[in-house]
Amino acid sequence: MPVKPSSNFWVRTVLCRTYSKLPLQQKISIPFAFVFFGLWLSGTVSIGYYFLRHLERRQLREIESLAALVVQQFQNKTETLRLHATVTVESENILKGLENTNEIILLQRLLPLKLLLELDLVQVIDIQDRLLVDLKLNRISNSEIDHEIALSQVMNGVSFSTIVDAKNNNTFSSSVLIATAPIKSNQGVVGGVIIGRVINAKFLSEISQKTNTSIVIFKDNKIVASSLPNAEKFSWLPPPGTPQNTFSESEIKLGDRSYLGKTVPIFEINQSQLQLVVMSSLHALENAKQNFLIGLVVFSVVGSVVAIIVGYILSGLMVARINSVTQATEKLANDNLWVQLPVLYNDELDRLAKAFNRMAKKLKDRDETLKIKVEQLEETLQKLYFTQSQLIQSEKMSGLGQMVAGIAHEFNNPVNFIYANIEPAIHYVDDLLYLLDLYKEAYPDPPESIADTLEDIDFDFLVQDFQDLLTSIKSGAERISAIVRGLRTFSRLDQSGIKVVDIHENLEATLLVVQHRIQGNIQEKISSIRDIQVIKKYGDLPLVTCDPGELNQVFLNAINNAIDALDELRSDTENPKIPQIVLKTEYSDCSSVKITISDNGCGMSEEVKAKIFDPFFTTKPVGSGTGLGLSINYSIIVDHCRGKLRCHSIPGEGTDLIIELPLEKNVIQNVAL
Repeated sequence: MPVKPSSNFWVRTVLCRTYSKLPLQQKISIPFAFVFFGLWLSGTVSIGYYFLRHLERRQLREIESLAALVVQQFQNKTETLRLHATVTVESENILKGLENTNEIILLQRLLPLKLLLELDLVQVIDIQDRLLVDLKLNRISNSEIDHEIALSQVMNGVSFSTIVDAKNNNTFSSSVLIATAPIKSNQGVVGGVIIGRVINAKFLSEISQKTNTSIVIFKDNKIVASSLPNAEKFSWLPPPGTPQNTFSESEIKLGDRSYLGKTVPIFEINQSQLQLVVMSSLHALENAKQNFLIGLVVFSVVGSVVAIIVGYILSGLMVARINSVTQATEKLANDNLWVQLPVLYNDELDRLAKAFNRMAKKLKDRDETLKIKVEQLEETLQKLYFTQSQLIQSEKMSGLGQMVAGIAHEFNNPVNFIYANIEPAIHYVDDLLYLLDLYKEAYPDPPESIADTLEDIDFDFLVQDFQDLLTSIKSGAERISAIVRGLRTFSRLDQSGIKVVDIHENLEATLLVVQHRIQGNIQEKISSIRDIQVIKKYGDLPLVTCDPGELNQVFLNAINNAIDALDELRSDTENPKIPQIVLKTEYSDCSSVKITISDNGCGMSEEVKAKIFDPFFTTKPVGSGTGLGLSINYSIIVDHCRGKLRCHSIPGEGTDLIIELPLEKNVIQNVAL
């Protein structure tokens, strides 16, 4: 039975899948933020712990110092009280009042002292232990003071100070700080003075105000006196007398207030122990802790936010640089081989950018090389196509020339027979008619059968018509001879080589070849095509030295294009405009002859005119033209004959094809002569 994956594994799988689907910027920034937050948190917690412990240790050291200071203040109070007792017994009134047992004299001296020193206890005792003055105030007014040991010390002439208990009905009432001084005369100790102050809140406040602390005194774990208000309302015990320098053992909680306490033992004269607790408020420390924790939290939050923002910005910068590589790669894939990545730093991404730039440069160089090779191949292929087309066209024209030459030859033989015999035939007929006239004069009255035959054959008409017939045959033979000569002239296109050429003769020969296209015809009674009117404006030209075959090919291509440009006008029988082709030759600048072949057809736009000499460019329907006619013309005129070929056209008005052929120097000289 298959074991189901644990929930932890499932959670890890979901987290991995979720993380894998995150954008790259988040993939970079989230671990950075978590690591930084963990380090930041651990660092701040450690620093906070150290700081708080430092505050606690400093507070402990302060309470130790304050406790020592309070003890010192307490001792000062005790010593001051003893000094006051010593000064008091040195007064003559005290000795006088004691010797005379005069209470009034004693009170006159002691009452001002009591008021001045704020004493709670003033007693004067004589040598017989009798109380001559017993002034008690406040809580000890009805209490007995346990000072037998102190009295014995006084009678022994010892001046000292200590703490005694004040009891009320044998019950502890309060602690009293007393000071004793013996009263001496010339005979020795005659008595003593005991002054004291009750250790109460007022007494402790005088000490605590100087040390900025609170003081609580315990006796048998009960509060005897306290400078801290409401300290007796709470049930609490003093901290250990010798804490192990730990904060928790010295902390005292009273209600909602916390204090740090230090217990100092104070021994009474009867060796009973009082516990003096010096307390310092922890309110400042708690505020410092609270402020520190708040600052720590704020600092952590701000630090985390700053870390996240910085991480997000840094990862954004990295992702932006990676995106720039991606965009550059896409541009490179879209044949933008000029793209280059900026290199600003010397990190891994910049090394990637450098590698990309090297790759892009190599691709660009290779692409340029390939483009050059492709252009060379295209140019070579174009030349091959053009050369092939020229060869095909030349073969066609050569075959046409051979065929025309053959036809001209075949026509020429019978025409020569006809033309050579027509003249003798005419003379023979004239001789026969003369003979017949002689017969008619010799035999004016022919036999009836001959007369009937002459009438039947209409002899007079036959004679006249026969003469006309012979004249017509002669005219036809001459026409055929002219056609044959034109065909023989055009057939010279298969003959290569430079020769002296009569431009007009070649133009006429070309017109003879395209005569069938110039004349109109009826197409199945649907529409008629009008004849083209050929207008010849021949000038007085010298002979031109060129290749006659190529020249005939130029004229044939140009006249065929002019005929094609007139197709629309020839079909529009309602248009009064007459289709025309104008052949104009002129000799103007004594260095070249100019042949202009014009038509009044549809014309062409500037865009079309700029491309008419490009190989394979044609505006004719597919199958109606190769786009080589004018390209071949340009090659022949410009490249072979070193002439010029220009075109001038206005849409809707017509086109002029202007051919300029240079004259040889000897021809120019002959013309000048």
